[in-house]
Amino acid sequence: MESCEYLPRPRDTYEAFMVEKYWRVNRPNSIHFELTNRCNLECIHCLFTKESTDELSTHETYEILLQLKKLGVFYLSLSGGEIFIRKDIGQILDFLLENRFLLNIYTNGTLLTNTLVDKIAILQPLRVEISVYGATAGIHDRITTVAGSFEKTIGSIKALRDAGVSVLFKGFLLKDNFHQRWQMIDLANEIRVLYAFDFNVIPRLNGNMSNLSVGISIDQVKRIHEEVAKEGLILRNHVKIKVRDSQLPQGGRVVCNAGRINGCIGPNGDVFPCPVLRLTMGNLIEKTFEEIWKTNEIDDIRDMTLDDLKICSVCPDLEYCNRCPGVAYLETGDYLGPAPLSVCSKTKALPAS
Repeated sequence: MESCEYLPRPRDTYEAFMVEKYWRVNRPNSIHFELTNRCNLECIHCLFTKESTDELSTHETYEILLQLKKLGVFYLSLSGGEIFIRKDIGQILDFLLENRFLLNIYTNGTLLTNTLVDKIAILQPLRVEISVYGATAGIHDRITTVAGSFEKTIGSIKALRDAGVSVLFKGFLLKDNFHQRWQMIDLANEIRVLYAFDFNVIPRLNGNMSNLSVGISIDQVKRIHEEVAKEGLILRNHVKIKVRDSQLPQGGRVVCNAGRINGCIGPNGDVFPCPVLRLTMGNLIEKTFEEIWKTNEIDDIRDMTLDDLKICSVCPDLEYCNRCPGVAYLETGDYLGPAPLSVCSKTKALPAS
């Protein structure tokens, strides 16, 4: 019998595999699934408006998860709203135990019961990310506008930790809690979980920008970046734009994976390129995920290059900017342009600019 010997080649790496099997052919590998718009909190900075309460049924959710699995999606984030407000969330978690993904769960932690904690522990997600808005109940509850939410949130973090679940203390910095950032780190260390911070408030999904006023000031942004550099404060979603020529279609330097390998499913089955760029590609009640994903109507987004970014392409601060097409679209209606209030004003204030 003829033997077959496998000889490794330099391109046979995980990255090369992902480029070949997913990136080049616009095959999704990571999906953000919003199970509901409903939430039991009313956080002052939230981008969701809760204008729609339409939700997929339990069995429709199962069917979509099976479609994703069949297509080769392996990263799945469950989000809301607040996912644990759904009465069938325990059933959905049981279904995911039989139909595995690399799973992230986003929650405010206020609705977790002992039964749900046990289910999560059995499921062993990559991480449960729980939003925290202060080091004390007074500050946290002022931001969530719900009394008692701090106590429940911290209690759930401890319960998940004790059950062996990987938990991220996801701090979000606003004007009202900025003075407590180091106390929040102390609290995360005290309860022995990982922590990271974000401060990027973005416009609401309906385009209303009134929530931007609660974000930290330019001077506070400068202080945060000094503390990141000198004192080890950890920020989420703070990376330089990176492009790799080996991944790109001819003539381009693609800068966003929205609609290419990343996507988002809304509570009613609408499919979007990403959780922030809310351009509807189709609805899963009417078509399969594969049919929707094959659309060429968002190719301008998929193949967006640095050269397409109009003002941003020649901006000296681009390398250090957390530019997002979705944020630009929410603020100005143009995903190829800048987001002056949400992003530019902060980036231009930094020492690197």
